Amino acid sequence: MTANNDLIVSYPGFFVSEFREGALWLKFSGNFFHNFLSFDNRNSLHDFFDQLAANRDIKTVVIQSAFHESGSDEYMRFFLFECPERDLGHFGFSNTMDRYDLHRYCNVIDRTVMDIFTMNKIIIHICSGDVLSLFMNISLACDYRIVADDTVFHNIFHEIGMLPKGGGPFFLSRSIGTGRAKSIMLQQRITAKEALDNNIADLVVSPDDLETAALDLVRRFGQIPSSTLFGLKRLANYSFRELENYLEYETQEIIKIGHRQDFSDQ
Repeated sequence: MTANNDLIVSYPGFFVSEFREGALWLKFSGNFFHNFLSFDNRNSLHDFFDQLAANRDIKTVVIQSAFHESGSDEYMRFFLFECPERDLGHFGFSNTMDRYDLHRYCNVIDRTVMDIFTMNKIIIHICSGDVLSLFMNISLACDYRIVADDTVFHNIFHEIGMLPKGGGPFFLSRSIGTGRAKSIMLQQRITAKEALDNNIADLVVSPDDLETAALDLVRRFGQIPSSTLFGLKRLANYSFRELENYLEYETQEIIKIGHRQDFSDQ
């Protein structure tokens, strides 16, 4: 019980955790890009996942993305470097710190995706409203995804000539084929229905039923032996080495674009 209590944390404006019916519930909020730039917050998430992975008493985790302060504007500001110490309006990473920021951004996303993908827990992701495709991509590493019917995923990276981060093309090409994967990633917006049709979501419910649907799954998975649940996950996710290689390649391509001096003309 003490170990479980250690997993009840609160990082205001970043994430909080609680237990509901034996499952650990993580709610993420605030400005992801601000939190990313914070060294303490960045490490606290990975350390928390390490601690969670080591706890054998917990079978199911619910991740609720509520990054309503991490929308298109925040994404654009992050990549446009709209802050005093940076060259306003300049795309690309023109100095050492800028390049370091880009590497850190990619590494944080890669580590989060791999933490989720390889963890011996069944991880359910839920979200609603307007959501950046960055968080959609991370959700694809989860075992089950529930979205509210008002959910719209935004591929904002189109607007700046960037690439998606978080493994979206990897997961979708294996789920729906390369053609459909490229097509859906090239859309500006992905509705809840389109998400369901393209295996981005496993279930669509009303916003009021989102948490109830997640708890129904928690109860269902709770009746299955851990050896079966986690064993099947390991078998289904046997391609984790391929995912690692893909994320490394994805990062290389993103950094290549970010370092181009003509990035701002895209």
